[in-house]
Amino acid sequence: MVTQLNPPFHASLSLGDLSIVESVSKCLAPKLDELKGKKIVFSCEDKKMMPVDGWGLRSNPYTATTATTIRPIKENALVAAVDSSSVKLAETDEGSLYGIKCGIATAYAGRALMHFKIGPVLFYLSESTNQDSELEERLSKLVLLDDDFAKRLVRVRAERAVQKELASHFTNSIILVDGSLKASLFEDRERSLGKIAESCVLRKNMMIGISKGTKLKVLDRAAAPLTKVPGPAYIEVDMIIKSLIRNTVGSNSMVKLEKSSPVLRADIVGDRSESLGMLLGNDPVAGGYPETLRLAHYISTFTSTEMTCLRSHVLNSYDVTELAADDIRRTLLGSISV
Repeated sequence: MVTQLNPPFHASLSLGDLSIVESVSKCLAPKLDELKGKKIVFSCEDKKMMPVDGWGLRSNPYTATTATTIRPIKENALVAAVDSSSVKLAETDEGSLYGIKCGIATAYAGRALMHFKIGPVLFYLSESTNQDSELEERLSKLVLLDDDFAKRLVRVRAERAVQKELASHFTNSIILVDGSLKASLFEDRERSLGKIAESCVLRKNMMIGISKGTKLKVLDRAAAPLTKVPGPAYIEVDMIIKSLIRNTVGSNSMVKLEKSSPVLRADIVGDRSESLGMLLGNDPVAGGYPETLRLAHYISTFTSTEMTCLRSHVLNSYDVTELAADDIRRTLLGSISV
């Protein structure tokens, strides 16, 4: 439904016999009558909202997939979960300063073991520093032009470095990754996801990448049968993922780790049933999410106190001069800026 503007605004926006409002209403076919009788979930900003009881088993080419029960395997193994976060701290006329934190949380025999914090570590990205880092020319220009790409570069490379060390030194363990197992443009060749997977296979480790949400709606539909399974279970979605996404590593599944928990995407290097069973047997699961991954997320998150300390550290250690600065968005939009 298009909201009509009240006079005199409506009249002032007319172009001949066709108003701008009417033009907007005709740019796509609204088809609002097709909403009648539909099940609906209202969106909340950019958050991923899912119906508690699923969408139901409606006509869908993927709902015929069989759900496989996950049985916890009571065989002791170390679980190591890795997560990270990156922030932009400052900017100069030639580059930008970024910070990275990594969190590692471990569990064993169904109990939390210990956790580690790596960082904050600072990286200054400019044309000269990127050359020293041997970044490919196009990627170097990309990270200098876009802060989001730069933060992602720092985060991906730091995470991969930690994951590679764990995969190369642990044996018969489970390495948990926050997110899907997909090769990234920002990886270092020697610490790529493929190299990490190879190390896992050689040292008999299992690697599981767990995503809290997916932008592929077809996966939500394919996972519908899991809502009817009374306990932990998974559905294979390799064909769907491989047909839509390139450079994925391992097998692909949609999993439910507890009776009434949300459905998550899990990419797995190793035997699917064994890896998930070993995970349930060694890592506490609360609210349908591995406790080690939750703890690693909290450890890696920057606090306001850390941000303040990092600013003081830069000012006191690197002979820099702080310039007065304005928030351009707030200047232009005033108090309504968000």
